[in-house]
Amino acid sequence: MSKPEAMEDDGDPVVKEIPVYLSKRLNDKLFIFQYPMKPASDGYDNATFIKTNIKPDNQEVAIEVEINTNDPHYNTNRGQAIAATAVLPSKRDEEDERIFDSHMMDKIVLQSSRALPSCDNYAIGIYQDGEFHLTPLKGIIQMRPQFNYLDRIDKKGKDDGKNDGEDAEEEDEPAKQVNVTFARNVPDFIKKMREQSFQTRAKKSMEEQWIKCDYKPANSNLAELTRMEMICGTNDESVNNLNLSSKQYLDLLAPPIKEEQFSKANIPSHTTSLSYIRTLPLLDQVRILMKDAKVMSFVQLRTILASEHETNAILKYLQQVAVLVQGNWVVNSELIYPKDTMSAHSGIPAELMCRARDYILLSFTEHEFVDRRAVSSVVKLPAEEIREIFTNIAKHQPKKGWRLIVNPSKDFSERYPDIAQRQEMFWEAKRKHLRETMESHNQAPQRQRRKSNRESIGSENEERNAGRGAAGGRKSLRDSSVSDNDSATESIKQKKANRGRKVSETSAMT
Repeated sequence: MSKPEAMEDDGDPVVKEIPVYLSKRLNDKLFIFQYPMKPASDGYDNATFIKTNIKPDNQEVAIEVEINTNDPHYNTNRGQAIAATAVLPSKRDEEDERIFDSHMMDKIVLQSSRALPSCDNYAIGIYQDGEFHLTPLKGIIQMRPQFNYLDRIDKKGKDDGKNDGEDAEEEDEPAKQVNVTFARNVPDFIKKMREQSFQTRAKKSMEEQWIKCDYKPANSNLAELTRMEMICGTNDESVNNLNLSSKQYLDLLAPPIKEEQFSKANIPSHTTSLSYIRTLPLLDQVRILMKDAKVMSFVQLRTILASEHETNAILKYLQQVAVLVQGNWVVNSELIYPKDTMSAHSGIPAELMCRARDYILLSFTEHEFVDRRAVSSVVKLPAEEIREIFTNIAKHQPKKGWRLIVNPSKDFSERYPDIAQRQEMFWEAKRKHLRETMESHNQAPQRQRRKSNRESIGSENEERNAGRGAAGGRKSLRDSSVSDNDSATESIKQKKANRGRKVSETSAMT
């Protein structure tokens, strides 16, 4: 491969030309396996692989690795106890299938997960005899131990304990009245949103069958022959004379990621690697990192982002996706509860959830510790929704309340006073708006005041005055209305007179 003409520059002379070849023999077959739970010096190169299965379309791998039960650090009693209870669920009347045939925990299962959603821009290179050979990469997967049988054991123990407790209650305690409560109906589209991401992936995985493979050690002859396929053969060699500019050459060598893929960043945060995030524009990087962390100091964010980004640019985008609370940055509520969505627990509209979360953040700007019960009395939302907001950004400290998961700091305010002042002005405006909104929302409607005896007497007088003839003349509304004091006085006098007449009549009769 010759160099592009546009790259010939006297200020940057070409030191050496290296031919680059593209080998396609292992195209769609080459994977990188990473073992994040193992140090590089103590990997699985010398381990014994019992069974290996792969789903190439879904890029899933399962490997059973032998455990040395003769190792002095191996706990034999514990290994036997785990093997005795580790079984697979039975089908109909068949017996449960044992996971460990030797009645000893003598193996572990490594399960894969994708490190990157796409590896279109990645390749494996081999430099040999002054030539550079590239092979496209199918995927990068990470292998971690899987202990599903421990979850089954724990669940079985809980169920057994629950059943025993229920039996004891049935024998010892008399029958009690049972109050049945019904959960609030959740809209269908909320259920679909909960299951969409997992359901699609699980369905594709279930449809593909496992393919059994044979593991070959790295020093075997077959492994050496496979590595030779990464070298481009003479029959595959073709020379392309590039008459391209520097940018065109780099775009062909490493095609940029399309803009449409940025909007598809709905990948779960735990499966999105930092290397993939760094391929996104800076605004998307800041947004994803803040949404995943919820609360982060500027120093932490600056450490995660690549050093090539300017601090002013990071601060610009940070203010668009987060707010300053106690010297730390908290992601905006609109990113946690997007518009036209509803909460997962109770189906509360996003607008109300954002308002509640903003009120909680406002409370943290005023106090280091916040009482969740006091917030609940103002916010008026279900307890599980408020608790979720607190647990995502704060931690509870007994006898004091909730505090942010990151300790308060004055470093940012002292280093960037202008931004800190703008954030104070923002919270001052937010404080006024939230309190007005909360007061109007929580204000109970005024009940209509019942008519008193005084008002009824006054209305009767008005009716009498209105019904009088022309001799009395028609009175105005002002003259015909009787004041509360006058009507009350006349009513009291009238009652006393009547009471006096009744007493005198009674004494006369006796």
